[in-house]
Amino acid sequence: MITLDDIRRFALALPEVEEVTHFRLPSFKVRKKPFAGVEKGEATAVFSVSEEEAARAVAADSEVYEEVWRTAATKIFVGLRVDLAKVDEERVRELVENAWRNKAPKRVVAAYDAR
Repeated sequence: MITLDDIRRFALALPEVEEVTHFRLPSFKVRKKPFAGVEKGEATAVFSVSEEEAARAVAADSEVYEEVWRTAATKIFVGLRVDLAKVDEERVRELVENAWRNKAPKRVVAAYDAR
């Protein structure tokens, strides 16, 4: 099973990432924008991928993936919830990077890609 330590290793390998807490749970931000975090019990994590990527993942395997929406006055897409016991390391690494790319400033992503 993928653990917080795995997610931490993937996230902190990316530029300008910091680990913080969000409602007392570990979360990762790039330039103060959250892009990944584990949920209570660390059995699931939420990644701030694009709405399109989340929809594709859920359509492919709804036992593993779930779209996360925040409802207030309007519905706001948050990201993709992942059952960490049902995905492999490579998939989580991909989700971490995609979520980071989705939230990082374009020039930070460009510099990372140019390395």
